[in-house]
Amino acid sequence: MDWIKQIIECKKGNWESPGSLGQKIKKIRMLRRYTQKELGVMCGFSLSSADVRIAQYEKNKKIPREKILKAMCNALGVGEGALVHADMLSYQEMFYALFDMEDFHGLHPVKKEDGYYLRFGSDSIINDFLEEWYKMYQKYPRPRGDDEEEKYTLCRYEYPNEIAVVSQYELLKRKALQVEIENLQLKINDLENENKEGD
Repeated sequence: MDWIKQIIECKKGNWESPGSLGQKIKKIRMLRRYTQKELGVMCGFSLSSADVRIAQYEKNKKIPREKILKAMCNALGVGEGALVHADMLSYQEMFYALFDMEDFHGLHPVKKEDGYYLRFGSDSIINDFLEEWYKMYQKYPRPRGDDEEEKYTLCRYEYPNEIAVVSQYELLKRKALQVEIENLQLKINDLENENKEGD
């Protein structure tokens, strides 16, 4: 759909942003080749209302409660973070998301000869994720056929890697412990060197 059609549909109220929760549910459901009724039943809805409830979520008419959202993630085989409303349609929302990433992950703009780029701080756990993402991206290089595009998209949504599952607090705790271990190792090395010199 080109941008003119999107704007017309948006004004009519018929178009949903691909980053909306409803569109993500629909996209993953269709990639899994489930009907709305099948997904609804897997989420615990009665056979008579299952398709209606999923349709309401996909059209963003209703927002699933946490219990339903967890059941939906489980039924679709995706991590809970995959079904987060991330509407980046408006530039302003995208800009503020980048500012948040600056605050939490050290993201900052870098100017090079051929343009501007974004870089994360060297101590950000995001760099580990970017390495994994790069590997996924290389596994399905562009241009992709429909089948390869589906596989790549599912690969992204199924990414419940340790980095994505572990809380930010736990990651910071691990990083602090790693620094402490490294400092203790340096002290041990110093003591061993002193003992060797004393002999």
